[in-house]
Amino acid sequence: PSGELSMPDKALELLDFAIVSIHSSFNMNKKEMTNRIIRALGHPKAKILGHPTGRLLNQREGYEIDWDELFNFCLKNHKILEISAYPNRLDLPDTLVREAVKLGVMLCVGSDAHSVDEMELMYYGVAVARRGWAEKNSIINTFPANEINDILLK
Repeated sequence: PSGELSMPDKALELLDFAIVSIHSSFNMNKKEMTNRIIRALGHPKAKILGHPTGRLLNQREGYEIDWDELFNFCLKNHKILEISAYPNRLDLPDTLVREAVKLGVMLCVGSDAHSVDEMELMYYGVAVARRGWAEKNSIINTFPANEINDILLK
């Protein structure tokens, strides 16, 4: 809940970068949750926020976040928001994808796959990105490998 990453820094040093996500303590108020996410994304290895709203379709509403504050943080600190293609998430929703794109926040499409077969779910993430008017210049997955490295290894 504090925004500390669940892995020790010694372990994180072994990684090129990390995707961070909220997986517990969902009932924080908007300010607390925003601060928590920003603190987690503030870690030098944290580059991407996975399934940013935390919603599970037909199961759980997303948590409240100050999106303006998060978008500004991402812009200033070169952080990326995921569009999870997993059908029960489809998170970031298209309306927030649109806001992110308008502001210039970088996005990535992630499968959230738990098996090789689930890689086919990427189609759904691309569909969400398209509904949010994201074009390839906003989605790092579309960049050449050397540009992705430049972004993620900054």
